[in-house]
Amino acid sequence: MASRALALEEVLPQIAAHEQRHPEEFPGQSIQALFEAGVIAGPFAEGAGGRGMKLSEAVRAVEAIAAVSPSVALIASMPLGLAGVIAAAEEVAPDPHRAAFREQTARVATDYRQRRLYAACNSEKGAGGSLAATQTHAARQADGSFAVTGEKILASGGCKAATFFSTAKVSADELPGAGVVEFFFVDVASDGVEVLDDWDGFGMRATESHTVRYSGARAREMLGFPGFLSLVQPLEYWFCLFAAIPLGCAKGVLRATASPAPQSPALKLRLSEATMRYEAARAYLLETAERFRPAAGPVYAARVLRTKTYVSQEATRLCAELFALSGGRNFRRTSPVARLLADSFAGTSLRPPLALSLDRLVESFSLGEAE
Repeated sequence: MASRALALEEVLPQIAAHEQRHPEEFPGQSIQALFEAGVIAGPFAEGAGGRGMKLSEAVRAVEAIAAVSPSVALIASMPLGLAGVIAAAEEVAPDPHRAAFREQTARVATDYRQRRLYAACNSEKGAGGSLAATQTHAARQADGSFAVTGEKILASGGCKAATFFSTAKVSADELPGAGVVEFFFVDVASDGVEVLDDWDGFGMRATESHTVRYSGARAREMLGFPGFLSLVQPLEYWFCLFAAIPLGCAKGVLRATASPAPQSPALKLRLSEATMRYEAARAYLLETAERFRPAAGPVYAARVLRTKTYVSQEATRLCAELFALSGGRNFRRTSPVARLLADSFAGTSLRPPLALSLDRLVESFSLGEAE
């Protein structure tokens, strides 16, 4: 176990160096280094090429990566989360689908060993992160496959990805037992897949989070089984990983602000207070991640939403406050601290919007026991 942790520590300087030299270039070498270190496939079982990584371990890994390169952390969190979701879901897979799901898990794990990048392609204009507002649809074809049609935004990885996993609505008549939406695997090179070159984000510049248009693109297969999202509740896994990204940004800004060590007692006090706030937010996130299990129910889902909202807001505030304290040496658009600040805002506002999270928190407010 210690050697695996050391593998990530060994590649972090390489990731940081690429971020410093090419902050707006897709970090392909860094992603490959994470594959080699066993990070991205980590949640799979050892027999499938992983090491049974728990969500709390994945959160720590994403935070450590985000502290040196938030873009790499965001890109990596997509396939890392997919591996975690698939690995966890087997225990709750319905008996009629369990064997097929195991076979699918083996296929995806093989792709990971071949370092094929899976990327999330789910967000849509105007949907605000709501699954119910998804307009993309999947229609069953005569051969039993599904053709996906619709437009997605913020597909991190863009044409650098090998396979997108995308949400799409599907008719219950065509897929009995289906939920509001299901995940579909669509190979990026498939006919009917158009990846635009339109990413010009305020932050997360290197992620190439382009728009993707599906025009009857044949899905390779559906993820899992009908009702996968509603039964497994996989989004909570990703939400914890996404919260780790602005937290990592705060860690990076705090580290930069404290080096060299300040001489002013007032500044030392401010940094001590910032450190306590960072540590409190981190402990909250890790505690929530430790409690993850598939099909955890609505109480845990509400806990994750509170955690993601609080941690993201607190981390972003810390980045802004520390940036203001850091002095003129960082008041440049291209300074590492300025980029961390921009990335913290971009990640917080886009994965998914906090406004939606706050609305849901109000709707589901309860002081009941967490678990």
